[in-house]
Order: sequence, then structure tokens, then C-alpha cells
Amino acid sequence: KQDHQPYFTEPRRIRRFYEALRPSESPEATQGAFRPAPGLLVLLTSLQWDSSGEPHVPGNLGLWGDIFRQKTDSSAARSVGKRAGHFATPEQLLEAMFSLSRVDTEAGPLQIYLALSALDSRRSFQHQIGPGTARRLALKFADLSSQYWIFSEFSELNDESIDLFLDVAASLDHISDITLRGNAMGTFQANIGMWQILARQGEIPEAELNRSWQHVLKPFPGVRSAAQLYDAGCSSLRELVHAAGMRSISQDGIINLLAGPEEGGAQAKQVRRAVASKMQAVLDGQRLVSLDTLLALGDGLKQLPRGKEDREYLISQAGKLGEFEMPRPIFTNRERTEWASGIYNNKHTDLQMRTDLAKVIKASPSATQLEDARGQLAPFLRDTVVGLNYAYYEPPGAETLYNNPLFVRSHDFAGETVSGIKVWQAPQLFGAGAPAGGGAHLVGSLADLPFVLAAAEQDFIAPQNVQALIWREFVPELLTSAILPRWWRVSRNELHAVTLYQRTGEELLIGSQENEDLRKKVMTILSDRMVPQDSNQVEEALLAGRAVEMIPEMLPADTFYLAAEFSRRFADEAGSWGEAGRELHNLIRQHPKEVSWERLSHDFGVPHPTLAQTYARQLLNLPPLPAFAGYYNRILSESWDSSNLYWARLADESGYPPVALNSLVPELTRRMVETIFASHFEDWPGILRALRETGEDFRKGKIAAVNAVDRP
Repeated sequence: KQDHQPYFTEPRRIRRFYEALRPSESPEATQGAFRPAPGLLVLLTSLQWDSSGEPHVPGNLGLWGDIFRQKTDSSAARSVGKRAGHFATPEQLLEAMFSLSRVDTEAGPLQIYLALSALDSRRSFQHQIGPGTARRLALKFADLSSQYWIFSEFSELNDESIDLFLDVAASLDHISDITLRGNAMGTFQANIGMWQILARQGEIPEAELNRSWQHVLKPFPGVRSAAQLYDAGCSSLRELVHAAGMRSISQDGIINLLAGPEEGGAQAKQVRRAVASKMQAVLDGQRLVSLDTLLALGDGLKQLPRGKEDREYLISQAGKLGEFEMPRPIFTNRERTEWASGIYNNKHTDLQMRTDLAKVIKASPSATQLEDARGQLAPFLRDTVVGLNYAYYEPPGAETLYNNPLFVRSHDFAGETVSGIKVWQAPQLFGAGAPAGGGAHLVGSLADLPFVLAAAEQDFIAPQNVQALIWREFVPELLTSAILPRWWRVSRNELHAVTLYQRTGEELLIGSQENEDLRKKVMTILSDRMVPQDSNQVEEALLAGRAVEMIPEMLPADTFYLAAEFSRRFADEAGSWGEAGRELHNLIRQHPKEVSWERLSHDFGVPHPTLAQTYARQLLNLPPLPAFAGYYNRILSESWDSSNLYWARLADESGYPPVALNSLVPELTRRMVETIFASHFEDWPGILRALRETGEDFRKGKIAAVNAVDRP
């Protein structure tokens, strides 16, 4: 970042940092063609600073000495670890991070440093993570790091809440029965996932985030039987809906909560109904048992010995558990063992198929038998609450969620089907293209679920161009950025401000053609967002008077940032360069908080789990980043943040209300993916071309699904 260049370019430091970065050995001829040291780029992009101008140290320096001395397979980490006991300043710690920036690993000291720094970045100095909690997070990083993104997204969660999560995760890991453990992990994570959705949508008050989080988690420690798990899941779910203002649990009620807050007029209700209908369609496609049925059976079995429950009613409800049937097998067990060894495992669904609660209810069951019967509801409860998470994050163009009714049921939370998987980490897709293995399914946690579902579904979107392929390095993140943000609380002023910022940026470019002083200011700002080659091309176009021709080749995020930064740096001149600029200047003066950079960044930004270690939405002022392999392969797509800004402008200029973005953005993004025709990994002009072409089709009314959304 420009503000901190003097720190790094100080002669003594730059020599030390360069020596730390420089490899000790020549690169091997067999090394990949991607750029080396992606960790350095991420480190310098996300580095936090303390009030004295020194690099931020999460926890304390003593903690980092211990981290570097941990057992590791990395020779570079071991080498630095030998000197770790001498860390006396933040500068020395940063030098050690430079040394590790070339190491290809997902769980080294550098990755721990980035994650813990992200947790502190959104917290005030008084509420930063304490040394004890930081130590626990560092020790469990290799197993749980994907789970930490929720703590960086919600800075209101304090050390007590974080420690509680670590305690519950450890408790569930100690369940000896692997089937029970998988069901417990799935139910626990699904309830957390719904808490995250409701908190993100503002349906859980900010002041209640800490308390509600703890109440959702506290039922799970001590679970050692299926009946206890069912009770814990129901109790946790009850706390969740209470935190969101709902008195009792019902499936329709939870779907309506997830679909969006009960605010706005008729148009908001229309969009909310459409979102809820799509979620219900996914649950129907997965043949999941209704929460209402599961709760009625659980309560009825508890009341049965007291004679307070209608036995015939319970038998009819129990019959609903058997409405789902496994597809007729096309392979014998021997063939499955031969062709899908280590992949095929239908134990979870097999147990559900053998569940016969009606038989238990018809008999005169003992207390133990009734307890066991209630425990048989736990796998069904797991599937339904997990399915609610899947349904919420349905990516545009999804097919698997509607046509593979085993997809949710087959999610392997405990690693029964695959060995060597860190089950608390982001899930991985297994079994695709292996019908003998039971089909595609996820193995792992629910962390990063929006991205993983998008990656699983992306190939069902058919490119418009015959030679084009779905861009695996880019499309999943693009789809994630379309489904994770929701725009229920965006005002018309805010939506219009997004348009005005882009128009004002364009006015500044046009005005700088004839004004050398303005041109210098514009190019100084754009140099933060562009690589030198692109910046030179823009300046040449301005000097040649070709600004109008060049504007369609500018990223919407660039013109947006240009106007925002110009307004910040040159506030006295902000309203003097065109009609849009004057309107924006007045809007900022009248509604400073509503149209502030922070507000717009939060509402129209995208998640950056690799670049910023969080699912919080934000706009990062960065040039388009290059492609990397391995752990950092997502930073190229995470640096693209123009789509939502451009879709918002289209909606505003076409007269749509802000809530319509909840329907417009996924459809426009799907159409953009169909249109992409890129020629190489870093074909940013190809992406921009697809964005602009989709916008033109939208303006001409060629996108039927989008035109179905009512204007005011």
C-alpha cells in the first residue's frame, strides 16, 4: 500500500527483507510456470499496522516464538524457528514472514499470522484477540482454519465466544461412534451456518450477536447418544429462532427468516416470496423430511408414555420418514467394492431407510425404546438443517441440487468415505463421474459452502461460444459474489450513489482531457488500481482526447474508486466536474453515513476468504491480481469486484428498487458466465467484455428471467 511504502523502502529494512525473501537455492527446472511467492503479495496487501506505525503482532511476540518452534515439515519454517527465540520487535517477525512467503503450504506460520491479523483488523484495540485465545487458534489452525472466517466477519464475537466454539469442536471430535459424530458435526455446523446468515442479514440485533452465538452452541457439549443429539439440535435451533424474534420453530418460519427480513413494501415481499419458493424447491428436490414432522414426532414420543399424544397421528407422521426411497441400484455390492473402493458409503442413508418408528409406536415401547426412537430422528434433523444451508446458497444455474436427491444426505462430515481429510476444513467434492460410488457428494465441513456449491454446479452453465470453457479459476468466486450478498437493507439513496460514483468517475476522466492539473490527480489515484501498463494506456488515451472511447474499457470498480477517492482527497473540488459529480456531492452532504465508502463497501463488496481471511463483504482498492497455483489460486478471482457495482448501476438506471437486486444479480451473473470467452488465465478484458455485453442485453430487454422482476 502506498501509505506504507516508506517503511519498506528504508535502506536498512529493504535489504533485510530482500535477503529474507531471496531463495537460498536456484529454482528447479520442474517448477511450475506460475509466479512464485504469492504469500508475499497477500501479506503486503492485508498487513495490519498498530498505532505506532509498526506491523501488528496478534497475541504477543512470545506466542510467535512458540509457533515457529512447533514441529513442521517445512525446512524454511524450521530454519526461521531456530532464530524465533530472538524475536524482539515486530520488524523481526515481519522479516520471518518474508522468509516463509515462498513456502507452498496451507497451514504454516504465515497463514496463521494472516488469519489472526484478520481477526484483529475489524476489532478495536481494547477488543482484540487475547494471547490465550490466539494461542488456541494457532494450535488448532491446521484443523479448523476455515472456521475462523466467521470470527473475522463478526468482530462482535469475543474471546469467550471463540473459546466456546473451540471447546464444542473438541467435544464433538471425542465422540467415539463415527456415525453419531458425523451427525453431530453436521447439525452443529448447520445451525451455526443459519446463525451466520441471519446475523449477516441483520435479523439478529448487533447487540445480541455474542449472546445468541453462545446460546446456539451451548446445547452441544456432552452429546454422547443420538437422542441427546436430537435434543441438542432442537434446543440450539430454538435459541436461533428466538434470537431472530420468532417464538417457535416451524419450517416455513425458518425459510421465511432465511429468505430475508420482514421489511419493505409490496416489492420486497414479492422478492422475498420468490427467494423462499426457490429454497423450498431445493428442499423438495432433496426429498428432505420437514422440520415440522421431526418436531412433532420428537415431542409426541416424549409425551407418549403419559397418554397425552394421539397414537394414530404419530403413526401417520412416522410414515413420512419413509416417503424417500433410494434410487434402484444399478451396481451390485461387489461391483461397488471393485469400482468405487473408498468412495461408496451409504451408511447414513441406509440407516434412514431402515428406520420404522411406526412399528415402535404401535407396540408398547419402554422408556429406553422411546429414547432410542427419538434418537433415530437425529440423522433426519441433520439432513434438514444442512439442506436449509444448501438451499440458501443455491448458485445460479444449479442442477445437482434439484436432480441428485442424495446430494445433501451424502455430505460426509466425519470423513467416513475418504481418509486423510481435515473434516473441519472447507469441504471437497468427491464422487463426481463415479456412479458406482453413489454420485457426487461433499466431504468436510460447511465452511466455504457458497464457493464449494458454486464450484460443483458451474459446469451446468453452458457457454454461448462453442470454443469457450467454463473458467474454473474464476467462475466459482463470481457466482459466490452473486449469492452471498443480499440487499434487503439497501436504500434508494445508496443504490443511486453507486451509479453516481461511477458516472462521476467517467466525468473526471472526460474533464481531465483538457485539464493537466486534473489529469495528474486522476492518474495518481488510478495508479493505485492499475498495473503500470494499463495506467499508461489510460493516460495516452486522455492526452489524445479519447476518453469517451476508453470509458467502456474501464472497470466499473475503477471509475467508482476514482470518484470516491477524488472526493476524499480533493473535497473542495468534488462537485465541480459535471452534473453527476454535483449530484453526488449534494447526496454526500445530505446523507453522509448512508452513502459513505464504508457503507457501500459493506453492501456492494465481495468476500475475500483468501486475500482477507473473511467472508465479510468489502471493496479492496487493488489492481487486478495475477493467477497463482495452490493455496492462493483464488486471489485472481477475489480481486474482481466490478460486477455488483455494475449490476447496481443497471438496476438504478432502469428504475428497479434496491430489493430487486436479490433476484437480478444472480440471473445477470449467470448470463455473464455464459458470455465469458477468455483466452488465458488473466484475460481481464474478456471478463469486462462479458460484463458489458450482459448489461447491453439487459438494457435491450433480452434477458427474460430478469425482466420478470417488477419495476415500481
